[in-house]
Amino acid sequence: MLEVLRIRDYRLVLASQLLSSIGDWLLLVAAPYFVFDLTGSAVATGATLVAESVPAVVLGPVAGVFTDRWDRRRMMIVTDLLRAAAVGSMVAVHSRGGVWVVYGALTLEASFSQFFQPARRALVPNLVGRGAELSAANALAQLVGGVIRLVGGPLGGVLYVLFGFRDVVAIDVASYLLSAALTATIRYRPQAEPGPTASDRPQQVKRGFRSELRAGLVHIRRTRDLPVLFVVAGLFFTGNAMLTALLVPYLSGVLHAGAQSLGVLFGALGAGYAVGGPLCRLVTDRASDRATIAAGLGTLAVVFAVSFNVPHLTWDVVMFTLIGPPAVCFLVTADTSIARRTPDRIQGRVGSVYLAVQGAATLAGMILGSLLGEHVGVVATMNMAAVLIAISAVAALLLSPKQAAIEALATSSAA
Repeated sequence: MLEVLRIRDYRLVLASQLLSSIGDWLLLVAAPYFVFDLTGSAVATGATLVAESVPAVVLGPVAGVFTDRWDRRRMMIVTDLLRAAAVGSMVAVHSRGGVWVVYGALTLEASFSQFFQPARRALVPNLVGRGAELSAANALAQLVGGVIRLVGGPLGGVLYVLFGFRDVVAIDVASYLLSAALTATIRYRPQAEPGPTASDRPQQVKRGFRSELRAGLVHIRRTRDLPVLFVVAGLFFTGNAMLTALLVPYLSGVLHAGAQSLGVLFGALGAGYAVGGPLCRLVTDRASDRATIAAGLGTLAVVFAVSFNVPHLTWDVVMFTLIGPPAVCFLVTADTSIARRTPDRIQGRVGSVYLAVQGAATLAGMILGSLLGEHVGVVATMNMAAVLIAISAVAALLLSPKQAAIEALATSSAA
């Protein structure tokens, strides 16, 4: 897996992801605490999560069109700079009356991220190709994500307590600026394509936007296995979000544990993700996408069910560590499969729709989990979520038993 790090431009993309993501996780913990300290309101605090979730649903597919129109490297640089400016505005908040600035800044940051993420995802196949190096690159990305989960959340809480919100904001701004600087040194340049003349450009842009967006959706609908993958992902992210929404009630009401236990569980989850990256490489090149995804999701369903029906913190720490490897196998296989089945010219659109599915499913799962938790109980709702993930594993069996990336791309060429 580490051989892909020999590719200089990919190393820069990976470092850029690490820098920008660590800042996000610091703020993910610090911002809700800051709002709660200012307002004392649980509703106002929960609104910070909504502010970060809605843009993924609203802007996802739209952002993909621009990702495919523009230079992806340049888009990453610009969005990093815009995110730095948006986050930086929060240093002006000193009282409860300025909370709306925090909401606005988080919404803008999340909105610009909807352009950054598909651009990064679409750029990676250009740098590493679509063979074994692509799955290795995606596995490394999940490894980085696991490390960030392991240290980012707890570190954000520690920095907030020791230095205050403004210093956490300053670190996040610096991470975006460093990410932009690294991305600017990437040597890869896309091949220039002849564009419309100045007189034709406005009409072509107006006509082309909807047709370009439609082309991405048509590709998803017509390409073998992609519709199934998107349904499977939607089911998984809905169930996963239901569980996430109920972690605090579970810890407090079932385990009678304090807030520090949540950090312990997130640390265990991050450790599992970090280990899962290398382990995933042992599986993805030896088994079909169908076998890998179905087995990974089936294992997750069992781990979730066992974890929350044997309520003990030590047991849950062990179970949360075991979540990482099968989750990484699913995420890496899905990302790689989608990239291999999508021509470069529409990578951004397809990737953005996938991110929008994740965002919509996560938002729906959080709402559903919260409502069901209130009416049928926390553990019962968590069992429902585990069943939903088991259903996603069964749905994955509808995928083709064997895949060939070249054949898949040839099939999708009509898009």
